[in-house]
Amino acid sequence: MRVSGFNFHFLVLAVLAVLSVAQAGEKTFNANGVSFNYPDGFTIYDDTNSDAQQLTLARQNSDIQIRLFVHKGRISADKFADAKKSFIDPYIAATMKQFVAMGAKPEQSADSSEIAGMKADGVKISASLGEPGAAKIYWALMGQRVVILTVFGPDREIKQFAPAWDIVRSSLKIEDKAAPKPSPKP
Repeated sequence: MRVSGFNFHFLVLAVLAVLSVAQAGEKTFNANGVSFNYPDGFTIYDDTNSDAQQLTLARQNSDIQIRLFVHKGRISADKFADAKKSFIDPYIAATMKQFVAMGAKPEQSADSSEIAGMKADGVKISASLGEPGAAKIYWALMGQRVVILTVFGPDREIKQFAPAWDIVRSSLKIEDKAAPKPSPKP
């Protein structure tokens, strides 16, 4: 199989772009029992309120966003379905409405991923706003806290920054402050 000069150069540039993102330095966010790693070049915007930690990671000159929502209340696994109705379903509906308000015709499909090694259910909301894009929303119960992790952006940037997404979702830790810490015995 023969590769044309243009295709070869494009392939080399694509590999170098992925490697540069993968090899870039990492930073660590750690506050209120939530920690994760993220690559250099991303800025964190903190919209935390009394109900939840809400963090958005974004890059200058890019449309990619990674959002993290961690509810501050504690729930048990048997109440997670109620939490999905209260927090997750309205978030998905609001995201769909946001795409419609921007002039898109979003389509929703089931999806799944992993957050910190745990299976996470999710949805993919696909839409075109001049170019194809998506919001991929995943949720899990971690340390008795509802976690929603979302990646937004044009498909090409979601693919380009997949290593950054992988760093965040795989390194996420939720400290369970409700669990008593063992005390040393005399």
